[in-house]
Amino acid sequence: MVDAATVVDPAELAGWPDADLTGELCRVQREVTRLEAWRAGLIGEAERRGLARREGFASTTAWLISVSGDPAAVCRSRVAVAASLQEMPETRAAFSAGGVSECRVRLLAQARALAPQQFAQDEAALVARAASVSAKRLPQMLAEWRRDTDPPGAEADADRLHSLRALNISPAWSGMVHVDGDLDPEGGAVVLAAIRSLSELAALDHRDTRTPAQCRADALVEVCRRHQNGEQGSVAGPAHINVTIAWDSLRRNSGVTQTETGPLSAGAVRMLACDAAISRVVLDGDSVPVDIGRARRVVPPAMRRALALRDEGCTHPGCDVPARWCDAHHLEHWVDGGATSLVNLRLLCRRHHRDAHHHRPYHERK
Repeated sequence: MVDAATVVDPAELAGWPDADLTGELCRVQREVTRLEAWRAGLIGEAERRGLARREGFASTTAWLISVSGDPAAVCRSRVAVAASLQEMPETRAAFSAGGVSECRVRLLAQARALAPQQFAQDEAALVARAASVSAKRLPQMLAEWRRDTDPPGAEADADRLHSLRALNISPAWSGMVHVDGDLDPEGGAVVLAAIRSLSELAALDHRDTRTPAQCRADALVEVCRRHQNGEQGSVAGPAHINVTIAWDSLRRNSGVTQTETGPLSAGAVRMLACDAAISRVVLDGDSVPVDIGRARRVVPPAMRRALALRDEGCTHPGCDVPARWCDAHHLEHWVDGGATSLVNLRLLCRRHHRDAHHHRPYHERK
């Protein structure tokens, strides 16, 4: 075991047994986590005292940027976590003991922000699970907790999450462009599906030497390039989002369903289903598919072309998004018996289509 203050010559590690190397790395990781918890405590105390403003800074984040030299996004996240920990005693204790890493604490803090009272009741159990599940499984576990403990609240999260969407794009000194941000579940599902449709085929080509991350970067650029060129479709086929939802939930427009790209509310599924390919899948009592019907397009291509000729673009007053970037919206949803006909269809851009499904559409307003 090496003391944390000891500077080790990397050459000395060459003679270490594999087990010792692994064990030491795990020990160091725990110590790093404990130091991160101590840092969070210091930041929280500085926030409580109003130290930043006394020293002439506009916010604790600005003060931390100056003190640490870390980027604004990193400091902003650390200040938010430090503030949340004041109301998360179980999480704070596990963090201080080195049992739950900073990135997992951040996810727990996000869950608490959505349902503070329910989180306070379930915090001990959630922290125990957060310390044991995989990094991939943790976000799914928290989403299931939110959905199972407060279904109405999980549905109401849609508007809140949509308001938190943000995208930051900035050039670096090297000429590279840094992209960072968050998308709401609906928008994220669309972006993930589009990027996957152009990047996952690379894994089937043994001659492709790009990393998965490089494939995704190239896919994002390709999507933007095709938009600039006015191209539609792709050699890989259109992007698809696979959603399995109970018919009753779709009819009632209630509930949350888990998709391959994350949870979506029934309202979001109804929006996506307005202009999509729909397949009937019959499941047995163990959720095993026993029959799959042939996919059919809700709005057939010929009708889509006629709709584009008639509306020319988004029909929301004052919106000029062209037809090729619009959805075909059912005024009366086909799930509710509405006909897939030109009389019952309008073109809406994605923003106004979402507004029509989550709020009162413009044609119903007085």
